[in-house]
Amino acid sequence: MARAKRTDRTEARRRHRAEQAALADPTAVVAAESAPTNGRGAPSQAQTQPRPGIMASFKAAYRPLDLRGDLRVAPAVLTHWAVLAAIAITVAASAVFIISTNDFAASIDFSDPNALIPRTPDTISSISYTIISMLIVPPPMAGAFLIGFTAKRASWLGGLAYGIIAAACYAVVLLSPSGNLLTAGQPADAGIATAATLSPLGAAMFASAAAWYRRFLDLANPNRNRARQQQGKAKPRPKTAGSAPRR
Repeated sequence: MARAKRTDRTEARRRHRAEQAALADPTAVVAAESAPTNGRGAPSQAQTQPRPGIMASFKAAYRPLDLRGDLRVAPAVLTHWAVLAAIAITVAASAVFIISTNDFAASIDFSDPNALIPRTPDTISSISYTIISMLIVPPPMAGAFLIGFTAKRASWLGGLAYGIIAAACYAVVLLSPSGNLLTAGQPADAGIATAATLSPLGAAMFASAAAWYRRFLDLANPNRNRARQQQGKAKPRPKTAGSAPRR
C-alpha cells in the first residue's frame, strides 16, 4: 500500500509539471506525457526515441504565429529579464555615447572630409560606439538575439518592444551633436525615418530567428534537454525534522 501511494504521488507530480509547462508554452511538445513509463511512473529507458534528422528538426522548430495567445502573455514577455536587460543596456550605452562624444563631435567641421583623420575618440567613446553599433543602429541585432534565444514564447513581441526603444534611442543620438559621428554631418531626418520603420520590424524578425535556432538546437540534440532535466531531478530534497530513516 505504501509503495502504491508513492507511485500515485509521483504520477500526480509528473502530471502537474506537464500542466504547468503547457500553460507556460502551449505550443511546446511535452515529451514526458507520451513517453512510456515503468511501474514506478518513471519514463522507460528501454524505448527511447532516436535523434531526428536535420531536415526534420529544421521543420519541427518552426512555430506558427499565435497572435491572440501571444498578446495574452504580453505582460510576462515584456517583463522577461532578457527584454529588460537589452533595453537597459541600450539606454545606458546611448547615454554614455552622447556624454563621452558630445564635445568631441561638436568640435569637428564635417564639411572638411579630412577633419577626422588626425583625431580619434578616447577609449570610452570607442567602446560605447561599438556597443551602440550592435544595439541601436538599425537593425538592432545583439539585443534581439538575446531576447529570442532566451524567450519561452512570443519572442517576436519582445523583439518588437526592444526595437521600438532602440529606434527612440537612435533618434535621440542623431539629434545630439554626437549623432554627426554616425551620419557624417548629414541631416538626421533620413536616419530617424529609417530607424522608425526598420528597427522594430528587424528586431522582431531577428528575435524570431534566434528563437527558431534555439528550438532547432534542442530538437537536433535531445541530450541538451535531457541533461537539464536530469540536473533538475538530481537536486537533493531537504530533510524534515523528525523524519525516521528507512530500513
